[in-house]
Amino acid sequence: MKNLQPLIRRGRSRLLFKTIATLKLSLLLFLAGLPSTKANAQSASPQPQPTRITGVVTGENNEPLSGVTVEIRGGTTGTSTNNKGEYSLSARDSATLVFSYIGYSTKEVPVGGEHVVNAQLQPSSKALDQVVVIGYGTQRKADITSAVSTISVKDVSARPVISTSEVLAGKAPGVQVFQPSGAPGADFSVRIRGIASPNGAEPIYVIDGVVAADTKSIDPNTIESISVLKDAAAAGIYGAAGSTNGVVLITTKQGSKGKTRTDINAYTGIQQITKKLDVLNGAQYKSLLQDEYSNAHMTFPTLPNNFTANNNWQDQVYHTAVQTGANASFSGGSPKGTWLLGLGYLNQDGIVHTSNFKRYSVNFKIDQNMNDWLSVGSHLSYNRSYTTTVSDGASAQHGGTILAALTTPPIVPVKDAQGVYAANFDGTNNPVGNIYDNSNSTATNNLLGDIHVEIKLPFDLKYRSQVGLSLEQYNYNYFLNPFNNAYGISIQGSATNTSQEVLRYTLDNTLTWNRSFGDHKITAVVGTETINEKYYNNSQSGRGFATSAVPTLNAASSNQTVYSYQTDWGVLSYFGRVNYSYQDKYLFTGSIRTDGSSRVGVNNQYGYFPAFSGGWRVSKENFMDNVKFIEDLKVRAGWGETGNLPPSNVTVYPSFSSLNPGAPYIFGTNVSPGVVLANPIGNPNLKWEAGQQLNLGFDVTVLKGRVTLSGDYYNKKTKHLIFLQTLPATSGNNDGQQLVNLPGYDRNRGFEIALTGSVIKTKDFNWTATINTSFNNNRISGLDSASTFYYGGIEYGGGGTNQYVSVVKNGLPLGAFYGYKALGVDPATGNERFADLNHDGSVDADHDRTYLGSGLPTFIYSFVNSFTYKNFGLDLLFDGVGGNKIFNASAIETQGMSSANNATAEVLHRWEKPGDVTDVPIARFSDSAQNSRISSRFIQNGAFFRLKAATLSYHLSTDRLKHIGIYGMRFYVTGQNLFTITGYKGYNPEVNQQGTSSTALGIDYGTYPQSRIYTVGVNLEL
Repeated sequence: MKNLQPLIRRGRSRLLFKTIATLKLSLLLFLAGLPSTKANAQSASPQPQPTRITGVVTGENNEPLSGVTVEIRGGTTGTSTNNKGEYSLSARDSATLVFSYIGYSTKEVPVGGEHVVNAQLQPSSKALDQVVVIGYGTQRKADITSAVSTISVKDVSARPVISTSEVLAGKAPGVQVFQPSGAPGADFSVRIRGIASPNGAEPIYVIDGVVAADTKSIDPNTIESISVLKDAAAAGIYGAAGSTNGVVLITTKQGSKGKTRTDINAYTGIQQITKKLDVLNGAQYKSLLQDEYSNAHMTFPTLPNNFTANNNWQDQVYHTAVQTGANASFSGGSPKGTWLLGLGYLNQDGIVHTSNFKRYSVNFKIDQNMNDWLSVGSHLSYNRSYTTTVSDGASAQHGGTILAALTTPPIVPVKDAQGVYAANFDGTNNPVGNIYDNSNSTATNNLLGDIHVEIKLPFDLKYRSQVGLSLEQYNYNYFLNPFNNAYGISIQGSATNTSQEVLRYTLDNTLTWNRSFGDHKITAVVGTETINEKYYNNSQSGRGFATSAVPTLNAASSNQTVYSYQTDWGVLSYFGRVNYSYQDKYLFTGSIRTDGSSRVGVNNQYGYFPAFSGGWRVSKENFMDNVKFIEDLKVRAGWGETGNLPPSNVTVYPSFSSLNPGAPYIFGTNVSPGVVLANPIGNPNLKWEAGQQLNLGFDVTVLKGRVTLSGDYYNKKTKHLIFLQTLPATSGNNDGQQLVNLPGYDRNRGFEIALTGSVIKTKDFNWTATINTSFNNNRISGLDSASTFYYGGIEYGGGGTNQYVSVVKNGLPLGAFYGYKALGVDPATGNERFADLNHDGSVDADHDRTYLGSGLPTFIYSFVNSFTYKNFGLDLLFDGVGGNKIFNASAIETQGMSSANNATAEVLHRWEKPGDVTDVPIARFSDSAQNSRISSRFIQNGAFFRLKAATLSYHLSTDRLKHIGIYGMRFYVTGQNLFTITGYKGYNPEVNQQGTSSTALGIDYGTYPQSRIYTVGVNLEL
């Protein structure tokens, strides 16, 4: 114990020393917290508080950039710029602001005690940070190895945009946006690299991941980005959903983190017909009518006493129409998610009296990060529209208002003495009566929505499940007044009601793996997709109305009919894709999709669609280090297969035969109802249409990113073409029709070029321009040369039999016109001469009709310009087509000179006596020589060059308005269809009476004309 005492004493001394030291330290810490000295007061001073930072973000040409994300590095605070590129947020002096924007290099700027922090972003010359939406995912533009075009949508909120066609038009090479009719709310057509199938030219649309047949469900003002997948390597991931004609991927706007933002675009304008056609006046018409009867050796009829007017019916039909629209969006977000609510209104009167289109739209989108591994989101777009139309695309005798305005004699009064709309000699109603006595109205509901969940899994995996829904429902009502015109009186009025609903739902499940290791980057996706569509159609009609006050069918007393039809079909798909990059130089993409569908024959229900592509970024090679002129150079090559489902307008059950009731029969002692085969006859061996496409391309950027050039060559071939074929009598089914795959293919070959450059770049003035050009050659090859399929049927005059203008035939392009070759007017007889092609001494339909040209262009181009000078902006869009023809079927009515119709001024040069040299034949009632048969006489050049859109704008400084909540203000004036240079003699060369048909193109037969539009508007950010 004695030996231990020294140790115990030393231990106690150490413990006491430590205790004293601890007390001293505690005392010092306590004293440090007292505010009794200057030093302590400084130590206790508060941390620097955030201050308000404002600024403007501009692009390389000093133009303000809207929608730039501004965040504090390492924090959760952020906002986005307004339409003038302005932003505002709170940050500490030591903070660093991060500016990011798609297509531009991210920039970091220290606050450094400044209250105003401006930033100028430069485009990423190699576009490495630009993300492009592709099928079931995204990809850096630098890594894309297929033909994908991204559409600029910066002008969507900068001018009135009524249709998605206006967003797409002229923005990408190889993409033709076609407006076949000028009627308010009319459908448009998009052709990507020609027409890949006689069964449809339209691409499929994928809107926020939901496959849709069209874009009617969305307000175009809500579009954030558009990608167009043009070749099979890009579109093959969508398999047989219709991707042979390409895929248009649309992403709608979403909110941004930061303060709540309100954007408003309001506009109003007027619309006018681009031109009126010269028609005969009263005296000229009477002279023509006398010639018709005299040359037919008929007695001139006695005209009604009240036929003394001198109307130009175009003045009665067309007027200056008004259109008004407004769009508002409210958006915001937090570090955990974003939201956006959009509202839209459009009221567009047509240039023909009573025609109108109204649309009310709402769009809501929300994305929320629930935690680090789970995120959810939803998007909903709804449109309610009302369309009032007039009958067009038909002769006056069949109620066509447009042709009635040209062919109704000028001497016919608007109304007779009884107040009834007056009719022509043959009882045909005049166009004013067509407008006001017929009611054609449609109410439509369009809904598109989705709900999705994303889960981040271990091993760099991400699972996404999305349920999508699209609904199109409309209700159409027609009513003919029983009292105001001769025809209505004769049948006591008539009415029709049609309701239709198309409901489609989709379920997508994908698993994505994204991994980088060393020089290697791999992104792989596998997934499944289920599509189910249900179609319902019901129609009723009736006649015999005692009053016009009750236009519904419950008031009809006779000729009541009922029709009902519904279908249900589905598609089940499995797909996968791998994107691989080595050193950002060598790129590869491979995909495969398997589709099974009830719309194909039961013996060929599944189709397999592989695709692959590769790219070489030559500019990344060492031997390019000294080539400073080239910023980026990439060459691409790809091949793949895509598919088309059989046409649903014939049947969605091709394996099974339709049945009609037949004569009853006795089976044993029972009487059983009989059945007979009806069209179409079932074909269990029907296959998918399959398209194969080769694509070779390049992308090059030079002059420090100021000039970019892209070029592509493609060769697209669609086989297993599906036709509705009439079966031979030996099959046991007289006139039986069946969907069949015929040998042969539809080929489109061509090349396309896109050149974009910053032409002038100064402090105050900038000019950027883009030229898009594409050439396409289309041919049907390999079909039986004896097979001819007729399309584009027109019932001329008062006839009830279709005369066909177009054919699908071996060796000809789609949209081929087929008829007689006119050789000019015989000076001796005044009759049109036609070529005797087989030299047998007679001209007949079986041997002497030939190819007369095609309505499908071989050359399309656009020239897009953007000018800025200080706060002023000017945007110009020129476009045009070439190599196509138009069949002016209206001229058969207006220059036929064989009935009581009025005519256009061309007939003033008609043949009148032997020896006359002219290109207008004799006027003869009933046209016994058939001078107006379908022939090259009515074929005209459809090429045109047009100033499609021009917008002049001014950004108003809002520095003095911010205190009342206005952060951005822009005024603009827009003109559309300002001028068109063309050799076509009709109203407008962009026309097709057959709508969006892929087989009958470029036919003008009383089609609603295009209009010239002038609009003023304002953009506000609040």
